[in-house]
Amino acid sequence: MTKKQRKILPVWVYSLIYAAVAAVCVAIDQLTKHFIEKAVAAAPGRTIRIIGDWLTLVWTTNDGATGSMFSDFAGRNWLFFTMTIVGLPVFGWLWWRARTRSVWGQVAFSFIIGGTLGNACDRLFLAEDGFFTGAVRDFIRVDGFFGIFNMADSFLVVGVIMALLAILFFDPDSLLRSMLAERKKAAANAEQTETDAAQTAEHASATESDSEQPSETDSQNPDEKD
Repeated sequence: MTKKQRKILPVWVYSLIYAAVAAVCVAIDQLTKHFIEKAVAAAPGRTIRIIGDWLTLVWTTNDGATGSMFSDFAGRNWLFFTMTIVGLPVFGWLWWRARTRSVWGQVAFSFIIGGTLGNACDRLFLAEDGFFTGAVRDFIRVDGFFGIFNMADSFLVVGVIMALLAILFFDPDSLLRSMLAERKKAAANAEQTETDAAQTAEHASATESDSEQPSETDSQNPDEKD
């Protein structure tokens, strides 16, 4: 299906829908952080078991990235701020580009934008020691996973996975569809080449057959010639 044949949402409809998706991601992230903090504080052992000891809700704050990465880096706050400022326009461009492609990519980049803004809200509005110094609130712990995370992190991970699936499989110009189209084109070219070769051979055979037939003059009776 070509781009002209695809049904593309009007700009304002597309912007409204997927801005709302990103806003819902931010709202879910901030609301869960607010209520889980109170629920964990009142829970026995400050732990809420969801699936035994494998999936639990706890409470912690993290001034680094997921898994406390960069927590010992002195310039981490400006690093995260720079990543946010640079990342959001890039994700926004990819989100806009996805408008002419699959819903997978559209939802994916809305999730990524929402997740990025969710953690940025913590760093910005919970700051105490300076600009963008707020610690990110985490509460989801999975046994065997390297760190405690939150809903913003979850949206980011799901968004990245969906974006990869869109690029690989679901977009009109995905790698899989492009590869299949190239194979189809190559097969069509090979078939056309075989057809042309067969027609050429048939034409050559017909020409050779015509040249071997005696002409009308040669086939006349010698007596008649005299």
